[in-house]
Amino acid sequence: MASAEPAVTVRWLGVAGFAIESGDTALLHDPYLSRPGLWRTALFRYRPNPAVLGPLLAAGSPAPELARARLILIGHSHFDHLGDAPWIAQRSGASLAGSATSVAIARGYGLAAEQTQQLAPGARVEVGPFAIRVVESRHAAVLLGRVPLPGQLEEPPDGPIHALSFVLGDARGYLVEHRPTGLRLFLLSSAGVHPPALEGLRKEGVSVDVLLAAVQGRDAEYAATLVTSLRPRVVVPHHFESFFRPIDDPRASEPSDPADLAAFEQEIRAAAEAAGAPVEVRYLDLFGTLTLRAP
Repeated sequence: MASAEPAVTVRWLGVAGFAIESGDTALLHDPYLSRPGLWRTALFRYRPNPAVLGPLLAAGSPAPELARARLILIGHSHFDHLGDAPWIAQRSGASLAGSATSVAIARGYGLAAEQTQQLAPGARVEVGPFAIRVVESRHAAVLLGRVPLPGQLEEPPDGPIHALSFVLGDARGYLVEHRPTGLRLFLLSSAGVHPPALEGLRKEGVSVDVLLAAVQGRDAEYAATLVTSLRPRVVVPHHFESFFRPIDDPRASEPSDPADLAAFEQEIRAAAEAAGAPVEVRYLDLFGTLTLRAP
């Protein structure tokens, strides 16, 4: 008999952006949609683009969760993760949750303090049917073997700021549990991990139904660590495309390096075979959805 519990839908927003919804509760993760392009990003301070974002929060949007979000989770504070989130929060009424740096930058972009939540690794928060846990993580060394734009902010900057001023803060994963069904999802904003944190989850017996895994810049152990620690049933790769292509470009979601993306899939499959834990790798189209129900 099919479960009477509400489904959980996962929608890919491009880059590391996702919308997760069940019933009347929608969560967002790293919604980055303005995509001003390389030269505008390099030459000007970062400003969310109302011409792009406005229609996405209006009737007929391909991602209606944006307008009704209740919580926006920020994986780390780089502009391609945080840049649009304060604008979306101001118009949807959502709270924005992340590191001290993410909160400071969001406030520098005009988001009210009472609409932010500073959450450290280990923190837990509940929103509607979802229970969310912050898990310490790392950013991949994607820039000549280094983590880009390290640093922290405690006070709101005078926004708008340049993309290079969106310092990392910290990187964290989010374990999201849908309490009515027990379905679990794990979100990673970058292809790096903190193995002790994942080992702690493994020792607790945590396994996940869906792993939303960033691809670019991973090291040789990344896929195996994820599979052995989290035992995912489904892996959805993301953050493999160029985030400088406009969201309406037909190539917006194409992988920057198709061979590298194929290699990641093979690494996941090899790790799953070694662990004796079958894994399905699923790719989502831009604004495409995955629907989950209790087994």
